[in-house]
Amino acid sequence: MHFNALSKTSVEILAFLSSSLRESFTVRQIAHGIGQDYRITYEMTMRLIKGRYVIAEKRRRPVTYCKLNIKGNAAILAYIEGIRASRFLARHRDIDVVLKALSERIATPFFTMILFGSHIKGTASRRSDLDALFIVPDRKRETDISSAVASVERTTPYGIHEVILTNDDFTTLLKEGATNVAWEALENRIVPYGAEPLFKMLEKVI
Repeated sequence: MHFNALSKTSVEILAFLSSSLRESFTVRQIAHGIGQDYRITYEMTMRLIKGRYVIAEKRRRPVTYCKLNIKGNAAILAYIEGIRASRFLARHRDIDVVLKALSERIATPFFTMILFGSHIKGTASRRSDLDALFIVPDRKRETDISSAVASVERTTPYGIHEVILTNDDFTTLLKEGATNVAWEALENRIVPYGAEPLFKMLEKVI
């Protein structure tokens, strides 16, 4: 299934499941979550299962539970993540301005940025920092990220709380399975940059 072949409902289903990576949902829960008719949701979900974008689990017959299939789907899930990020930034133009300023100042092209915390959950106050997790290939990139963040902070109303992890650090934290900054970032996230390499890392862990 090519990106352009995805129906609007299929995109909404994948976006809904992507927002809760470790959870499984019934088709009825998915339909309610995306505000779509059950029959249409069921039909599109079955197509996604057949295409191996969604995993079906039988827990209690005859109810089927569905979850996102991370394996081998990094490109299409990055596309879905891009849609989720675009929708969020369209509602938060001030954060979009901050991100554009950051992207202009970060020299390395090899990084993933995950926004998380109160601004993503919708619980931020005027004093809340913008939480951002940066995942970089190696320690050499840390200074570049930190310098860019410090520069942007001086010109925007937001404080930015950055966490910088290498790819290895990030995957190690995920493998622990406990509550830590890596899982905290994934549970309530927007990924404006580097979604495809992120999902490739997740393939090895989830």
